[in-house]
Amino acid sequence: MTKLLEIDQLSIEFANASGPIRVVSGISLALESGQTLGIVGESGSGKSVTSLSVMRLLPSGLARVVEGDIRLRGQSLLDMSESQMQKVRGNQIATIFQEPMTALNPVFKIGRQIRESIRQHSKKGKKEAHQQSIELLSEVGISSPEQIMEVYPHQLSGGMRQRVMIAMAMASNPEILIADEPTTALDVTIQAQILDLMRKLQKVRGTAIILITHDLGVVAETCDRVCVMYAGQIVEQGDVQSLFKNPKHPYTVGLLNSMPQFSGEMERLQAIAGQVPHPSEFAAGCRFASRCPSKMDVCEHIDPAFYDMNDGHSCKCHLYREVTNVAYS
Repeated sequence: MTKLLEIDQLSIEFANASGPIRVVSGISLALESGQTLGIVGESGSGKSVTSLSVMRLLPSGLARVVEGDIRLRGQSLLDMSESQMQKVRGNQIATIFQEPMTALNPVFKIGRQIRESIRQHSKKGKKEAHQQSIELLSEVGISSPEQIMEVYPHQLSGGMRQRVMIAMAMASNPEILIADEPTTALDVTIQAQILDLMRKLQKVRGTAIILITHDLGVVAETCDRVCVMYAGQIVEQGDVQSLFKNPKHPYTVGLLNSMPQFSGEMERLQAIAGQVPHPSEFAAGCRFASRCPSKMDVCEHIDPAFYDMNDGHSCKCHLYREVTNVAYS
């Protein structure tokens, strides 16, 4: 498969009164055509900042890319002008967000918002855009699309609003869909429906998906590959099957152990001690060291390289420095 999107050693800084703070450091990943890539980690790990950088939507004057590159089919997105990026957004890369109520305009009806999204990325007239809007709503599982066209966002449930957002995102048949916590605000039944809808659309349209979530269960069910992020870095990545079957990084192990189990004897859930540090407090060595049950002296002083585990994934941890090959440092 073709490498559709590549992020290469990406680092991002935020402006601060006391000086710039690096919130994302050395992120490298690749997305192939038709693939679903999960990015998982606790709040504050840098997942959403990374996705915003792909769309070139980092807040101007507050955040900036200081190192690395982002390439779409080999072409650098960071080198594009704003007018070029406007053609990429929606047409080639689209985004759906965690809370659609903040993304939909509360004062305009659903139909108008979908029509405007279609016409912004095509030369279709109002009548043609209206008909396509109805077809899109029907495609995402809305049974009465003509009626939904005439209502306001607040009149819809969270699940229905998310379906509308997916319809808008798919309007121009983008190559990549970035889904940032698309099911977090929904109940379990609606979550399953939205995830199933995304899988069906992907199968029909061949869209590659970046799924950003904190839910490892969603990743296991939906994704082909997964990147585990912690404190602005990827600490482990690989195909879902090998990573879930044989996790290597202590943080990944902790995340998997904290998931509820529905078989065997009932026990207390395991928790990872402490919390993700603020970016201004990132340690010089391994950023997980203060919470890690396997911490060694070297962990506090030297940032580990990425090591190839030779089983479909790689891991950023000193535990493997003498038994594996360096993937990249």
